[in-house]
Amino acid sequence: MLETIMRDQCGLDPSRPVLAGVSGGPDSLCLLDILHTAGYKVIVAHFNHQLRPEAGQEADSVSTRAGRLGLEFIIDSADVRAYAEALGLSLEEAARTLRYQFLFTAARQHAAQAVAVGHTADDQVETILMHFLRGAGLSGLKGMEYRTLLPAFDPQIPLVRPLLSLWRTDTESFCREHVLEPHFDASNTDQAFFRNRLRYALLPELEKYNPRFKESVLHTAQALQGDYSVLQELLADAWKSVVVETGKDWVAFDQPGLARLSTGMRRNLIRRAAEFLRPDDRDFGFAALARASAFVEVPAGRQIDFVNGLYLFSENGKIYLASYEAAVLFSQWPQVQQPATISVRQITANAPRLELGNGWILTAEYSDLTSDNWSQNTDNWSIWLDADRIPADSLVIRPRRAGDVFSPLGMAGQTIKVQDFFTNIKMPRRARRQWPLVCAGEQIIWVAGYRIGHPFRITPATRHILHLKIKRLPQA
Repeated sequence: MLETIMRDQCGLDPSRPVLAGVSGGPDSLCLLDILHTAGYKVIVAHFNHQLRPEAGQEADSVSTRAGRLGLEFIIDSADVRAYAEALGLSLEEAARTLRYQFLFTAARQHAAQAVAVGHTADDQVETILMHFLRGAGLSGLKGMEYRTLLPAFDPQIPLVRPLLSLWRTDTESFCREHVLEPHFDASNTDQAFFRNRLRYALLPELEKYNPRFKESVLHTAQALQGDYSVLQELLADAWKSVVVETGKDWVAFDQPGLARLSTGMRRNLIRRAAEFLRPDDRDFGFAALARASAFVEVPAGRQIDFVNGLYLFSENGKIYLASYEAAVLFSQWPQVQQPATISVRQITANAPRLELGNGWILTAEYSDLTSDNWSQNTDNWSIWLDADRIPADSLVIRPRRAGDVFSPLGMAGQTIKVQDFFTNIKMPRRARRQWPLVCAGEQIIWVAGYRIGHPFRITPATRHILHLKIKRLPQA
């Protein structure tokens, strides 16, 4: 049965090496012998957590066992306690992080097809109970799988658990039958650790109500894994229909499309987006997902915090989930980092092109007075001005400053604060700080893409026309 699981469930290829994490306990020694007997080329990897005096002896025993089987042995160690204190982690979390970093780095270096660990059915039951008590959805209650990817450690090499169908008593019996001498980690009985309290205090109590409680949890997990697979197929289809664009630090949903989906589907799609942005952290919590789902329906306030350095905001019919450091879609707008200048005389000479950054450019040229292009223009990024009304020798393209005022075309010379103008035209908030303003001296000639200044409009008295155009260059 185990050979079938290794081939079909774990997806292991007997012709390729497997890196086995071997602690020296009964589970990992059982795993090592089963892989070796099945004919796999096993690389034995041991990580010393430096947490117990006998840790060195355990490393030696694993090395000896690997030598007897003629297998390659690699080892590493780290001060897990110091690492946990430095990062504010629990010992369990710190140990897992450092151990997996070592295992996957070694697997990559040795071209291993997978990292194999000795998790058993008991570990599965304990993991599911931990998730249940902390609060979890289907992804947590389905428990561990035979084969999974952990992108935080390696996006390609899987973690496999060939022993998930065996109980801890099975691995201990295996060791006795094969005259193996496992080490028993004393910390596994220390009830200061959450998992150990479940194992030695909670589980015995639950078994008083159902003597086969652990088997029931295991069967439930197996059923939920099937349900989870179905859900993932549905999510993949929904993702294609409502996710309109993604970036390194953000995901954009079509807001009407996402709002039409069921609440449960919305929550799962937002979770999937969060996992895409934070692959090393899957603890997003029901409350945060419910709040995000409600925001999609009525995005009041236009922005809410999510969790783990992520937030949601609404803009132009889209809902974005993004990290706070993300430059979300700034490439769709011209954004000015530093003021730039064009000489009016230079315009006369060679129709200059000014790089605005972000893939956008501004061009300037004088236009024939007899042309009527300016009167038929419908492009907000292309404008014609009365050149003689420009009171400066150069044009400055700059972002907004505090206190800027503007006299928009159609307001008969009245002024408005630029920040109020941005609000009135519903310019996206994120775009405002570096939106390009074309100025002559202290006067704003053009809020690019929106409105020219009233004093610079073309009138019957106009004799010379200046044509300005901002456009985005084709993307490579």
